[in-house]
Amino acid sequence: MKCLVMLLTLLFTVAAIAAPNGRAAGRDRQILKCLGEEEKRFHLKKEVGPVYDLNQRLISEMIQIPGIEITNEDYLVICTGQKFSESWKLLEQSIVKGKNLFTIQSDVQGMQREMTIGMIDDYVDATKEILLNFISQIQAQAPSASCLKEEIPELDNFFTEIKYLQEEMDIQTLFKGRDLKIFEKLKNYPLAFEKCRARLKKKVKPSSKEARKKS
Repeated sequence: MKCLVMLLTLLFTVAAIAAPNGRAAGRDRQILKCLGEEEKRFHLKKEVGPVYDLNQRLISEMIQIPGIEITNEDYLVICTGQKFSESWKLLEQSIVKGKNLFTIQSDVQGMQREMTIGMIDDYVDATKEILLNFISQIQAQAPSASCLKEEIPELDNFFTEIKYLQEEMDIQTLFKGRDLKIFEKLKNYPLAFEKCRARLKKKVKPSSKEARKKS
């Protein structure tokens, strides 16, 4: 669907910028502004990696959906206060709340409104793939193949459910009622990596001592 409406999206975005009362500066543009501020921090620090890629993906997703808003409460959760990443919080809230995270501006009507609803649905459907891609990127950087599963045992059941139930239920249903510690632990993956490296060092040290004794 996104491929078919890219031109229309551009036209609607231009129209929104020219609209009276600066409606394009509403909370939909605010979410882009807060993702943009995060992107700026990455560039200043010359940081790349899973969170940077997540930021780029979500900017691309949000910029394509015209006329959406989030509540002030959700904006504060995602874009202010103590946080790991604005992009991560947006993904987390998108997975937990689904399309209920978003509202559509009242002046978005007719074909544009239908298009916006469809694009919100497309984005929500894509959150499963976005999350799995994020986890895969973290896994690729892990000190060992078993590191993430050792530090986040909840991932095993999650992956099993994703594999066998993905055709029957969406990711919001999978996460409904789930202990959301999985998000907190994924967020702290650098700490998980440190713990894995410490365990690996402990395994290596005895072997090194034995080798010295034999020599």
